[in-house]
Amino acid sequence: MYPLRAKYAPLPTGAAILAALQGGQDGKHPVNDPRPIQRRYRRGQVNLRNRHLTVEYAQFLTVVHSGSKWIYHPDVDSVLSPAQARDTWFASFNFIGEGQLLEGQIGLRRPQLGALHAIHAHWTTKDDVATIVMPTGTGKTETMLAALISARCTRVMVVVPTDALRTQLALKFYSLGILKDPRSVLLGAGVLRPIVGILERRPTAVGEVEDLFKRCNVVVTTSALAGGCSDEVQARMAEVCTHLFIDEAHHAEAPTWKEFKKVFKAHKRPILQFTATPFREDGVPLDGEIIYVYPMRQAQRDGYFRQIRFSSVYSFNNARADRDIAAKVVEELRADATGLHVAMARVSSQIRAAQVLKIYEERGEFNPVMLHSGMKKADAQAARSQLDQGKSRIVVCVDMLGEGFDMPELKIAAFHDLRKSLAVTLQLAGRFTRARSDLGDPVFIANIADLNLRDELRALYTQDPDWNLLLPDLSEGAIGQELEAQKFMGGFVGHLDRIPMNEIRPAASMVVYRTHCSQWKPSEHKVAFPGPKEGEEIYPILNAKERMLIIIAAKRQGVPSLSVVNIASKT
Repeated sequence: MYPLRAKYAPLPTGAAILAALQGGQDGKHPVNDPRPIQRRYRRGQVNLRNRHLTVEYAQFLTVVHSGSKWIYHPDVDSVLSPAQARDTWFASFNFIGEGQLLEGQIGLRRPQLGALHAIHAHWTTKDDVATIVMPTGTGKTETMLAALISARCTRVMVVVPTDALRTQLALKFYSLGILKDPRSVLLGAGVLRPIVGILERRPTAVGEVEDLFKRCNVVVTTSALAGGCSDEVQARMAEVCTHLFIDEAHHAEAPTWKEFKKVFKAHKRPILQFTATPFREDGVPLDGEIIYVYPMRQAQRDGYFRQIRFSSVYSFNNARADRDIAAKVVEELRADATGLHVAMARVSSQIRAAQVLKIYEERGEFNPVMLHSGMKKADAQAARSQLDQGKSRIVVCVDMLGEGFDMPELKIAAFHDLRKSLAVTLQLAGRFTRARSDLGDPVFIANIADLNLRDELRALYTQDPDWNLLLPDLSEGAIGQELEAQKFMGGFVGHLDRIPMNEIRPAASMVVYRTHCSQWKPSEHKVAFPGPKEGEEIYPILNAKERMLIIIAAKRQGVPSLSVVNIASKT
C-alpha cells in the first residue's frame, strides 16, 4: 500500500491501515472534491482490496477486516458510530433549488429538487419499487445523496453494474458531493458525513454481514456480487439495510440479481431505481412505478445539455470510412479553442479497436490510447492516466466507456461502428452533452452510409439530422410507452400469486374473447371456470376501467419419468 501519508494502529494481523489521503490538497480541486483520490486509486497508489469491505471516509480510507476497530473520522476526534452520524442529519436538510439562491451559492438543480420531492411523496404511502428517470448528466447521484440525508435513512445498500462505478459512487457518498461544498446552502453546519463501505467480496456467513454492514450508513457493491451471495446472506442484508438504491437500472437483469431484489421486496424495504431510460438494454421494461421523469427536452431548455452538432462521412468502404472519421476527429481537436476536448472513437470489438487505434496512431497527433475490458489492468491504468493528465486526447474503446468513467472533457464522439440500442444511445448522448463553462459543444461523427440499424435510430444517421430535436423525440416516445404500459398494468386488481403482470408472455394456447353483451359481468367468469378441479388453480385479475379480465388456468400434474410424489410440473 502506498498512501501519501499513513498511520499504523496496533491492530490484529491483517487488519487495517489508516491512509490519510488529504483529498483536495493538491491545489487544483476543492477540499470536498474526490477526484484527486479517484486518480490515485486508479493509478494503484491506494490499494483498497481486502477480504470483504473497505470503509471509506471523506478524506480518509480505512481498510477494515473483521475484528479490527475504528480509528478516525474526519468530522470528529473520537470513534464515530453510524447512529451518531445519522443523528446529525435531523432537521438539517434544506430543500433549496437554483431559483432561490443568492449569487455564489449552490443548491439543487430543478430535476434534483423535483425527484427528491417525488421520492418523499412516494414514501409517504408506499414502500415498493420506485423509478426515477433523469437524463445522464443532470445529477442522479446527488439526488441519491439528498435522499439519504433528508430522509435520514438508517442504512442504505447501493447497487451498481460495474466495479468502476462502485468506486466512483462510494467516493461521492463519503464526500457528499455538492451537499458539502463550502458554497452549498443545502446542509446544516453540524451535518457529519456518512460512514461508507465498499463490498468487494461476497460474505460467506450471516455473521459477517452483521459485523460489516452495521458499521456503515451506506454499503456500495455491484449487482453481480450481491446476486451471487447465498440465500441466507441476502436475507440478512435485507434485514439490516433499511433501503436499496439501484443506479443505472437499465442494465439487463441477470436471474440471480432479480432474485436478490425479491428478497428486499419481501422484507418491505423501499427500493429506488435511477436511470436515464426506463427500459432495459434487452428491451424488457423495468419493474416498479415510474414516479418522476425529467425529460431530455427540458434538460436542453434549462441549460444542462449543450447543443449537439452532427458531422457525417459517406462511404460504403469500411476501411475508407474509418480513415475519413479519424480525419474529422483530428480536424475537430485542432479546432477546439479550449484545448481540453477529448475524442472517443467507438468500435464494436477488441479486434476493431486495435485496427482503428493504428489508424489514429498513423496520423501522429494527440497521442491516441485504447481502453477495453480485455486489456491488462496495468495497461488500462496507464491509458487512463494519460487521459487524466491531458497527455492523450483520443481514446478508442469497445462499445462505449462504461458507467463510472467520469470525464466531462469527452466532447467528440466518433462512431466507427454504430450503436444499435436506443437506451445506450441516450446514455451516451447525455454523457457528451453535459454543460460546463470552460468546455464547448459536443460533436458526433458517423458514417451515414452504414444504416444497419433499428428503425427507431435510423433517423439519427441520415443526411443533416438534427440530434437536438430527434433525441428528445425518441426519448419521450420510448418513456411515454413505458408510462402508458404502467398505467394499464396498474389498473388490474387481483393477485396472481408471485406472477408479475409485466412478465406474462402468452403462449399459443392463450385464448382471447371479445364480448358484445349489453352488460359486462366479469365476475361470472366462474361459470366458465367452475373449478378448481383436482390439480387445477385459477387466477383471475381484472382491469375494470379498460374492461379487461385476465384468467390464468394452471394445472398441476406429476412428472411422468419420476415416481416421487411431491415433484410436479405446473402448466
